[in-house]
Amino acid sequence: MSKLIQPPKGTRDFLPEEMVLRRKVMETIRGCFALYGFIEIDSPVFEYFELLSRKCGSEIEKEIYVFEDKAKRKLGLRFEFTSPLGRYYATNAEKLTKPFKRYIIGKVYRYENTQAGRYREFYQADADIIGSYSMNAENELLDLAVFTLEKLGMGNYEIVINNRKILDGIINAAGIGENKKDAALRALDKTAKIGEAGVIKEFKENGIGEENYRSFMRLIDLDAGLEDSKKLAVLKERISVDLKDESIKNKTNEGIEELSSIIEDRRNAKAGKDPGFSVIKFDPLLVRGLGYYTGPIFEIKSKDVAIGSFAAGGRYDNLVELYGVRPEGACGISFGVERIIDIITERDKDILKSLSSPIKLYIVYLSENERTFALKTANFFRIKGINTELSVSEVPNIGKEIKYADRKGIEYFAVIGEKEASEQKLTLKNLKTRKEIFLSVEEAAELIECN
Repeated sequence: MSKLIQPPKGTRDFLPEEMVLRRKVMETIRGCFALYGFIEIDSPVFEYFELLSRKCGSEIEKEIYVFEDKAKRKLGLRFEFTSPLGRYYATNAEKLTKPFKRYIIGKVYRYENTQAGRYREFYQADADIIGSYSMNAENELLDLAVFTLEKLGMGNYEIVINNRKILDGIINAAGIGENKKDAALRALDKTAKIGEAGVIKEFKENGIGEENYRSFMRLIDLDAGLEDSKKLAVLKERISVDLKDESIKNKTNEGIEELSSIIEDRRNAKAGKDPGFSVIKFDPLLVRGLGYYTGPIFEIKSKDVAIGSFAAGGRYDNLVELYGVRPEGACGISFGVERIIDIITERDKDILKSLSSPIKLYIVYLSENERTFALKTANFFRIKGINTELSVSEVPNIGKEIKYADRKGIEYFAVIGEKEASEQKLTLKNLKTRKEIFLSVEEAAELIECN
């Protein structure tokens, strides 16, 4: 088949039955965000490239779809929602009530290699809080995540957490200078992909010695059997011995206290939950990007589907300052809608067959004599909130019409002939049970609404 009639690499078409699941997932997430007091916003799908790259540097250009408009302005498609949020907040700060709790669900674009769970056009669902330095914001977002994932039936996942302040302290204690910190974190962030040898290789390429890597790993080599609170206490003691700079030591201790607070809050939230309730887990190797985050960072991963993290976030107190307004405490979480859907369909390969069609009723009228009554009847159901499709066949074949409705997963099938039109009634057939009944339009609506 010609490439010209295939969607571009990294993008996909979705069949109607796939859209039922996608819409259900996104509406569930939207409903959960609203329940927690987040309000929906939207912003342009493209921004000035300079604004998109402000928090990540020009090297991010290789991941962004960049283009010039007819006036030669350099623009880029949004590759996530946080940079656009910084610009949005700076533009509208005086009109917004703080703390500003917003959510957005939409498509983003990233030019990268495609693989399982990774596409070039994909949906994200983000919730953010701007205007609070309190760890209550992180706790709110993590509680929102757990609540949302329960509503989605995700189960069997884990939340891993770390703090950039702690990472900065360990980097310093391992003898890695401030000018090499970002390079070291970039390499460490790839540990799961490239392994120890790959990380050491990248260290050396960036002028960082293997002994620095070994020192870093010794500091985070914690007894797996310890509770996270005790791991943090051990780490605090180790780092305090090697850290000479008091300001860095204080920042590191601050990061440890922040994590301890979050872990305790999650432990309290777990009380009374089912044994399978996912608890938070401290991971000293969790990095999440470069200098973007300033405090706690977290990822949520499936424990039974190998697809990477499907939700992530953290604190980024310096972001809005990059866009010309005074700094504000800020943190957020992003749900990867595509990965969530991929996990759901991987766990239940027949789920698309089990989903109900959004169309509840299909109406067929047998001749032009019944057309007027059929139109009025279809509109009556629609006003009642019942999704109704009216046949467009001029000379319908009932057998073929039933097969059509069956294929679309429509539950109810109504026939309007001469008798039905004269008595202002219809013949209603349940396509699941195959039971048929002759009744008034009002009775039919009540029956459908009750099922």
